[in-house]
Amino acid sequence: MSNGGRAQEVIEGIIDQILFVNDNSGYVVARLEVEDAEHRRDSIAVVGNLGDPQVGAAMRLVGSFESHPRYGRQFRVESCELLKPAGLTALERYLSSGQIRGVGPALARRITEHFGEELFNVLDTAPHRLREVRGIGAAIVRQISAAWQDQSGLRELMVFLRGHGISAHYARRIHRLYGTRSLEVIRSDPYLLARTVHGIGFRTADTVAEQLGIPRNSIQRARGAVLYLLERMAEDGHVCAPLDYLEHQFRAALDMEPDLAQQAVAELAEGGEIVVEGSGADAVAYLRRLHEAETNVARRLRELSQGRAMADHAIERAIAACDKSAPFALSTEQKTALRCALKSKVAIITGGPGTGKTTLLRSLLMALDRLSIKPTLAAPTGRAARRLAEATGREAKTIHRLLEYSPDTGQFIRGRLYPLRTGFVIVDEASMMDLELASSLLAALMPNCALLLVGDRNQLPSVGPGSVLKDVIASGLAPVVELTQVYRQAGQSRIVTNAHRINRGQLPETANAPDGDFFFIERNAPEDVLATIKQLVSERLVGKFGIAGTGDIQVLSPMNRGPLGVHLLNRELQQLLNPQGRALVFGDRELREGDRVIQLRNNYDKQVFNGDIGRIVRIDPARALVEVAFEDGHASYDPGDLEELALAYAISVHKSQGSQYPAVVMPMHQSHYLMLRRNLIYTAITRAERVCVLVGTRAAMAQAVRNEEERRRFSRLAERLHID
Repeated sequence: MSNGGRAQEVIEGIIDQILFVNDNSGYVVARLEVEDAEHRRDSIAVVGNLGDPQVGAAMRLVGSFESHPRYGRQFRVESCELLKPAGLTALERYLSSGQIRGVGPALARRITEHFGEELFNVLDTAPHRLREVRGIGAAIVRQISAAWQDQSGLRELMVFLRGHGISAHYARRIHRLYGTRSLEVIRSDPYLLARTVHGIGFRTADTVAEQLGIPRNSIQRARGAVLYLLERMAEDGHVCAPLDYLEHQFRAALDMEPDLAQQAVAELAEGGEIVVEGSGADAVAYLRRLHEAETNVARRLRELSQGRAMADHAIERAIAACDKSAPFALSTEQKTALRCALKSKVAIITGGPGTGKTTLLRSLLMALDRLSIKPTLAAPTGRAARRLAEATGREAKTIHRLLEYSPDTGQFIRGRLYPLRTGFVIVDEASMMDLELASSLLAALMPNCALLLVGDRNQLPSVGPGSVLKDVIASGLAPVVELTQVYRQAGQSRIVTNAHRINRGQLPETANAPDGDFFFIERNAPEDVLATIKQLVSERLVGKFGIAGTGDIQVLSPMNRGPLGVHLLNRELQQLLNPQGRALVFGDRELREGDRVIQLRNNYDKQVFNGDIGRIVRIDPARALVEVAFEDGHASYDPGDLEELALAYAISVHKSQGSQYPAVVMPMHQSHYLMLRRNLIYTAITRAERVCVLVGTRAAMAQAVRNEEERRRFSRLAERLHID
């Protein structure tokens, strides 16, 4: 954290108490006992990243004093150095701190009294002499010696990392993995850090390697580069990468010889870290986890599709019963879809807004009731699951909750050995389901289970790797029914009609009728677009269209960066809507009590998932703790977790998938030209329930509607599923 311009000071002392510690980040709240020149002792509260402090350990801290309104005077740590315990009192406290099993206060006192000042040398060079102390056996000698060496090793590791530009709070993670071999491992192959330590990426490892003198064309760097490129491709939605692409990136982005890519790929494949398929120009490389997911999805879908179908006469009786009791008569295409869903073990229903997918689902549930089949309803996100439950009147869960994650094992409880006890699974908003989530779900289905995927094929693909819905449709493995008829009530909405116009390649109607629900406000300069968005969010929309407050309005942007990107919009909207909440600054970001925030990655331990939106209800600056209220519960974040949160006054269109908001406001500007595509604007518009407002230029809107190209996602799922 920044010290806000305060003069830095250096203090030294002994850790007397540890009040709070985050094992992942090294963030600590502790009491440091210091001694002045006249040997007067004082206890100081210290807060910050301290690596791995132990009670009784001596620390040299660099930082500044501050006065906290609630917690009083404390020392905010900018950097630290772990020293060996200074003096017998500190050493005795260290030995009795509970870190060494079998050594309590009484034994620690006997050890220090027996050896006196000689104890430091004994621990360093002759730990076997500890047997001279009554009550110490060989086992305790080994534990004390190992703990002393580990502390020394961790201290040296922290100094080494800090000298190479890596924050000392990573030392604990590295030390846990490699122990006393940590420095040896890093010096021999620093790229292992990028593969094994969360938070250390290839670029950081590359910097260390360069400082250690490892050549840029070394095989260690080449192996690290291949894994880095495959992970980056996965973040962009790809399941695999052509080898030609890896070779090109070696030369263009990493200044390496392309031939090294082939050697590194071969070594990684032999070691089982990646999988290579195909040959020549068709050769592709997978991260092992993604290859396993893709092959599992293909195998399980094939197995399910070959299951025993329901009898025709039972299906027709169930449909006839629906006709009698349903409040609305089904159209011909809806009846076709209903019959397909009941007849096929794997089926897909797709269609745009207003085409009757919800009505169809209600009829399907009535038919399944008639057949005495209790279905399981699920969706990829919490918001989508809630919408499904509200629309059907039945229980619906996120796929994550359905599969019952276990924090103890780090895996889902439900799987092949403990499958879901259901014979029919319906997944809504299936376009959002990425490959790995689909693999986990399919692994948990019983052999003769039926699976219905419901979604809009024209929306953006999932945030995670893969395009499961589109790939299954393209494969021809399962029957697909596309609903196209827009029903009268939905047809009265400009949001719905314009979404379908855009999907056909036509510009939306922008008459801006006062009683309408779709508006386009033309602004040219980015600063004018921003000013208009701020007016809409804070004044012009509130109290109209059923918008109760600013919390009902979601700003979407095509891009994260740029003059009208998510990051800038969030800074501006935070200052506009929540200028004075109690704040916590970390890095270049600031969070405030009352802020709307979004979860950026799945966190199964907290049971919050990528795209979940909540509100900060409490910040504890002294301990750097943030408490967030989500729709499904609360979650607490400490400094090691804060990178998972971002402001959500504005979010990307990608992150909005599966959600709907009373009001959507989105900039449409040439500065977004890289992302202006038809499926992006279509997805954004269909997120709005009551009103949608686009602000920007007609040229940008026209470019988005014209551009029907989709970024190809490298995957072989459709090929694995394809039926000749």
